[in-house]
Amino acid sequence: MALRIPDFNLIVVHEPGIENYGRVRNYVKQVLGDKVVYAYSYQSVILYRCFEDPHTCAEAIKRNAADTGIPLIKAIPVDAVVNADVDSVRGAIRGLIAKIQPNETFRITLQGHLYKIEESYSIRLSSSDAVKEIAKEVDRPVNLTSPDWVIYVRVLKIGLAEVAAVSLLKPHELERVKL
Repeated sequence: MALRIPDFNLIVVHEPGIENYGRVRNYVKQVLGDKVVYAYSYQSVILYRCFEDPHTCAEAIKRNAADTGIPLIKAIPVDAVVNADVDSVRGAIRGLIAKIQPNETFRITLQGHLYKIEESYSIRLSSSDAVKEIAKEVDRPVNLTSPDWVIYVRVLKIGLAEVAAVSLLKPHELERVKL
């Protein structure tokens, strides 16, 4: 039986605890209503499928959370979900980089470890090696301190599988929710 990876395009991170999990799930449903469905959760991470633009949904969640006391840390839109190997991530990024103008800068933020598949086995890459491999896809200037864009890759463990959520974000989209 094949492992089913949930269909998601929004990552919501909350403060630890079952009570916080419940409060955040209720809050997201209040803000987005029928625009979103729950997909999966583990630890302090909840995955959702938005039926509208995930960047707009994430912004609505963050904007409405200010001064509410909701234990929300981040709401991160996802542009693609692929296998957690570096070649799959590079393929996903190829489809996103057209949004980055030639004179704009970028940074890569990687959370987790990617793999490189060679023949019939996989090798876990160091973070720096994975970032170097991903950066080969982007022919734009790098700016690590104040980029115009962030290529965000987060490796998520779903059951026994690992997937990579890939996003092309403006830096403010990665900021913590201001409470």
